[in-house]
Amino acid sequence: MLQPRTRRTFLASSLGAALVGSAGCLGEASPSDDGQSGGGQSDGDRTVQSSFFVASDIARKVVGEAATVESLVPFGQHGHGWEPGPDVQRKAVDADSFVYVGEGFQPWADDVVANLRTDAPDVSVIAIRSGVDLLPAPGAESDDGHGGESHQSDDGHDSHDDHEDETHQSDQTDDHDHGTADPHFWLDPTRTKAAVENVRAGFAEADPDNSDDYDANAESLLAELDALDAEFEEALASRSREVVLVAGHNAFQYLGHRYEFEVHALSGLAPDATPSPKAVREAQHVVEEHGIEHVLAPVFESDRAARQLVAETGAKEVLPVTPIPTIKPEWDDRGWGYLDVMREVNLDSLSTALGAQ
Repeated sequence: MLQPRTRRTFLASSLGAALVGSAGCLGEASPSDDGQSGGGQSDGDRTVQSSFFVASDIARKVVGEAATVESLVPFGQHGHGWEPGPDVQRKAVDADSFVYVGEGFQPWADDVVANLRTDAPDVSVIAIRSGVDLLPAPGAESDDGHGGESHQSDDGHDSHDDHEDETHQSDQTDDHDHGTADPHFWLDPTRTKAAVENVRAGFAEADPDNSDDYDANAESLLAELDALDAEFEEALASRSREVVLVAGHNAFQYLGHRYEFEVHALSGLAPDATPSPKAVREAQHVVEEHGIEHVLAPVFESDRAARQLVAETGAKEVLPVTPIPTIKPEWDDRGWGYLDVMREVNLDSLSTALGAQ
């Protein structure tokens, strides 16, 4: 059910300038092209805009042929400091739905949502993180010092997780405003299922005529996530090590928590943090203590620290990992989405680093 475009176009023109200069929680990474990410074409003329790659990919799989899903963020942009232009607000206002992670994750997306709710309430807003149990930010502890507390997103209640996650960062704590929770829940396929349910419900409410298709597509994606989870469980079950070292920011504790291995990282949640000399020394000690042979380097961050650790310790090789804030153009050329990157990059590197291959 398409909404009238005339008023939206007027609102987009008047609101677009308000977003210029609004710094985002998405920021720069490797060199990118000038186009927008993703955007599978549909047979219908509904449009869905998204603020984040994982949200876009989930939306695209759930919506199927009923709409076109586009990402407002260009290839290669993630993390901190991305500043949207006026066309971002215009595209959001002109869409039928806007899909984002949730409040506080991307300040510029929060601005978009606030403007939509005030001036374009016919655009449905879907937060994929709603109701997801989030782990504490690395280095943040609950009052009793227990590392296994989780926080339910977007409501006022806390819940207790089944077991402790063991993640550590050297010297630094999170210096970015994600509050006390780690936002990278999508690296746990079982938590990603909640995001699928949120998208399914949002699309069905906004477009009930296609709700049966959304249900079928969502069920298919939920089954794929179960299969991905089983692949991780099976592949890592034979591991000979229990510790990995990430020479970058600590975005990977959901993987460690779900599959029960320890994650040591050079810094907290901020991908632009520079590791201190003390942090590097502590990482060298981790390599020696645990006999680590492979240092993991987040794809969209500098690998300088990882290469330094390999050069100065007994570690032998740098392997890529990614919290999937975006994808590389060559991954897009291969048609990779969230599931593919989790398998081909993260699972492959973790299997090697943990001695499961």
